[in-house]
Amino acid sequence: MRKLLFLLLSTLLFSCQPSSRQDHTSIMGFQLDTVQASDVNPVCEVKYIPLELTDNSLIGSIDKILYRNKHFYIFDKSANMGILIFSENGKFIKALYRVGEGPGEYIAPIDFDVDDAGNLYIADNARQKIIKYNGNDFEQYEEIDIGCYFMEFAVIDEEHIVLSEIYNQGSIKDKLAVYSQKDRKVYPLLKSALTEIDEQRIPRGSSHYLYRSGNKVYFYQRFTPEVYIIHGESIDMAANLLSDKYFKEEELKALEGDSRSFMVDMKHIKDINAFYETSNGYFCSLSTFPLPQFFWISKTDGNICNLNLIEEDKLLGKLTINGVADNYLICSSNYSEETVNTALKIDGLSENTKQMFGNWSEDSNPILILFQLSHQ
Repeated sequence: MRKLLFLLLSTLLFSCQPSSRQDHTSIMGFQLDTVQASDVNPVCEVKYIPLELTDNSLIGSIDKILYRNKHFYIFDKSANMGILIFSENGKFIKALYRVGEGPGEYIAPIDFDVDDAGNLYIADNARQKIIKYNGNDFEQYEEIDIGCYFMEFAVIDEEHIVLSEIYNQGSIKDKLAVYSQKDRKVYPLLKSALTEIDEQRIPRGSSHYLYRSGNKVYFYQRFTPEVYIIHGESIDMAANLLSDKYFKEEELKALEGDSRSFMVDMKHIKDINAFYETSNGYFCSLSTFPLPQFFWISKTDGNICNLNLIEEDKLLGKLTINGVADNYLICSSNYSEETVNTALKIDGLSENTKQMFGNWSEDSNPILILFQLSHQ
């Protein structure tokens, strides 16, 4: 594994650890192993947003959530293989379903994004294309021939689309590349740090490694401490989250094809499965077994805090963070009787919120949970 930039910090005296770099344009460096858990109640405000159910808005599963242009965009790959759009209050607006083999249709949608103008982009890996749909009229579309297989993408600006995990003959050719709509070519941005490892034979600890926070897009390179911020034609390292708990290359080699041993391993960080920015700081989630770990990096004082979200009843037991909406982090919950019982025991719920949970049923759509942290 290539050498990493170690920005080691002074010994902790409190539950939060100051960064050695205060300038937000510099690399944020932290030694995670020395950050003690905070004893402060981490969640200070929560909004519960039920997603309206209509004949055209039934959600099978939520594979990805984006909040852009004051709307929630829900990617459902299981039931409808499309994008459902809801207002800030959860009211259904419209949906994009275009499964097929004709013009403007997709066969195997793997990812989606939304630009500043509200245009939708869906990646069809079967045909190595990204289809851009006009946000005001889905009948107007443009097919973009990428010419390669990839796992995820994000629209950076009018000219550039970043691609992650580009495949060639069954192996990862580049970790990151950028497609120039001007040149109609793909240019490499980042090679894999683990050249001897076949990552396809090791389970993914996260469904996404590109993380959008408004107009900013971050990328985590698996099995390393490195988080990058993506610009048009370049990337910069944004954070170096150091730990002795990352897998060594020889350990990963031994785990190729041994999914069970990887999944039940309790000693290592399997992935960083969330890295989102708000106006006040950065939220990071680590995939560890049996429970994840959560960190908050403050922009105000440069401190990093280890958050205890595990016992936070307001999150209804949901510990997968799906995105960010302004200064709120987003997760979602499907109906279950146990979840309703947990919700109705939360102190301080308004009567309207209690009624909402009381009317929730197995026939309902999921509920979005938006929350702010007291550390913000």
